[in-house]
Amino acid sequence: MEIEATKEKNLKLVKVLSWILIILSAFFILRSFASLRGYIAMINMESITKNFNSSIKINYNLYFIQSVFELLLFTLILISSIFVLKSRNKWRKALIYGLIVSTVFFIVSPIINYMNFPMVNIKMMDINESKMMNIAKTSILIWSFTRSVIISVFFIYVIIKMSKEEIKLLFN
Repeated sequence: MEIEATKEKNLKLVKVLSWILIILSAFFILRSFASLRGYIAMINMESITKNFNSSIKINYNLYFIQSVFELLLFTLILISSIFVLKSRNKWRKALIYGLIVSTVFFIVSPIINYMNFPMVNIKMMDINESKMMNIAKTSILIWSFTRSVIISVFFIYVIIKMSKEEIKLLFN
């Protein structure tokens, strides 16, 4: 009787975690699509017109690559979460690997963005504007890194739960 209660509890946990991952990954997929559309528009604008002389210089290609990678990663998480609901063991493993890669991506991404921060033309910046830009750069890094750590802690929790032996037994 106790074994059945534990099995039922674990099954409920897997379903809840899978649904949370489905909702979270759907949100990130939508966000990636929106970002990709914006970056594609900016890349096209820069390539079409030679008069596109923005005061902010951004390497849109870097952000485009990050958005594509994020889109692919969360598509994998979405699909594997759906199949985890159907108790497919190979998709449970794919979900774990996808979450590991996502955790690394979420930790590395703010650092990459910090190193490639959009900068205002140097000609236009005086000392005070430069200080303000550094403050903005640092606060964006802190916010991005905090958000990334929170999401990564959840992903690590899911990885640990999905890797337990009693959860593996549900998929056999």
